[in-house]
Amino acid sequence: MEISPASLTPRSRSRSRTRNSTANSRSTSATRRPSLSGSRRSLSSSSLNKLTITPTQINDERSVPSVQAVLDNSLPADFFKQDVIALTKALRIHKWHKRNLNMHKLAITRISGALTNSIYKIDYVDEEQGIHLPSLLLRVYGKNVDELIDRDSELSTLIKLSQKRIGPRLLGIFTNGRFEQFLEGFVALTKDQIRDQVISQMIGRRMKDLHYKVELTEEETSLPVPTCWRLIEKWLKIFELEYKPGFERAGVNVKDIFMMDFEEFKELVYKYKEWLFDKYRKEGFSLNYKFCHNDTQYGNLLLHSTFEPEDIVIETPAGSSEDLTEVAIKSTSNKKDANLVVIDFEYSGPNFPAFDIVNHFSEWMANYHDPERSYFINDKNFPTQLQQLNFIKAYIEYDFQLPSSNLKAAKSDVELLNSSDKQAVSIIQYEIEKMYNECVYWRSSVQIFWALWGLIQNGPIEPRPEANRRESEQGVDSTYNITVEMEKFGLQDLEVTAGDAITSSDDDFDYLKYSNQKVAIVVGDAIQFSLLDKDKIESKYHDAIKYLSCKTYNL
Repeated sequence: MEISPASLTPRSRSRSRTRNSTANSRSTSATRRPSLSGSRRSLSSSSLNKLTITPTQINDERSVPSVQAVLDNSLPADFFKQDVIALTKALRIHKWHKRNLNMHKLAITRISGALTNSIYKIDYVDEEQGIHLPSLLLRVYGKNVDELIDRDSELSTLIKLSQKRIGPRLLGIFTNGRFEQFLEGFVALTKDQIRDQVISQMIGRRMKDLHYKVELTEEETSLPVPTCWRLIEKWLKIFELEYKPGFERAGVNVKDIFMMDFEEFKELVYKYKEWLFDKYRKEGFSLNYKFCHNDTQYGNLLLHSTFEPEDIVIETPAGSSEDLTEVAIKSTSNKKDANLVVIDFEYSGPNFPAFDIVNHFSEWMANYHDPERSYFINDKNFPTQLQQLNFIKAYIEYDFQLPSSNLKAAKSDVELLNSSDKQAVSIIQYEIEKMYNECVYWRSSVQIFWALWGLIQNGPIEPRPEANRRESEQGVDSTYNITVEMEKFGLQDLEVTAGDAITSSDDDFDYLKYSNQKVAIVVGDAIQFSLLDKDKIESKYHDAIKYLSCKTYNL
């Protein structure tokens, strides 16, 4: 199979990439602790009963309870545990709410890898009483997420998935989070596992299941733009009107994030959008929409601990194929695909499948557990052409669909079926190459999406709070009086131990540098697609530009 450049010849990447010196300007608030003189007021059983439970209907037989209560995961561990227990009772979590639980028997383990939320595994084992309760997954929504995530839409999605028995069971909802079924035996994939040829094919097939087996509503199929672009346009406005002025007042040069003035970046985004959308026929544009996850990073993919990749490899007789790609790519069975589960549908919605696929490819470049540079996007780890074809081949062949999209440059399904060479193998091969091209076209949409996400997730840059002030916070089952007069109690030098609080370590993630890394790929793609003149970028940013291959197949 020959491959030809879509536009310009890809430029070589500089070995000595200069990291942009975008400052980590997130304000650091003072450590909050309950005051030494504060009183603690626990809710009685009658008080718990006063919390109004609103049932959310899943289907004719099942509903999920919901309460208006806020869970503060920045509290010291013991207080946090008491609030968790109170919530399980208020939400009447099955097998939990009728028990008289001992806080000291409750184990809370934070699950790392999530950037939008804080996620915990909740266990309760009391050997003396012979009590072993089923584990729960607790999700506490992160800060600044109201502008990122539509929780009503997410809930509708979870209900839709629950009806099809996809993903973990939803157990209870509170104001800033929810309880879910903990999937025993499943472990999140690592950055290395998603590169495994067999597992990659499994991910491709599971993604195809979501795209074609979860129906979109009539309202979703009539949207003028897919989910990713609806959010991109929303976040551009939020950053411009609400965040950018504060960045500038704080002395943050947004040019160090975008490699150009914000207005120029916004102009580039819309120029690229027009270029991208023009590759599809206007008539039936929304027919390209499928239900997409839009965030298949390795932390959102769970694999059962008993799964062995070699169990699904199908041996191919030597010399059975003359195609070198076919020889290099293993064949696998889908008989154990249920061992792979996709979770976290916060950004899901109607989208082009190519966005979902190339978003996953883009996650190959990330290492969110890097102790020094968790924000860094290593473009050298983007999947090779063969690795992409391995995924796309599994995706296209499984539950084969024709046509996959109405790309202008591609043959229609009628043309394919009426062509002189209408063998099934040839048609499948054509669709594989077509999807490969679409992934190249949609790649910048992914980077723009997450670059803006990082800016919004970072939050507005605010001045530090005044040194002496007093606050009162309402917990689920208590009121805490909190002092921020650090010097008064000599707490300014006191270290917080691991047992003091159960908080999110992801607060240290450098969202601004992450956004800049994503922009570097957008700029590289735009230059190669002749959407941007490199000379328009200041020379001091040139070494930071990331160039991924923009070669595509001749269809």
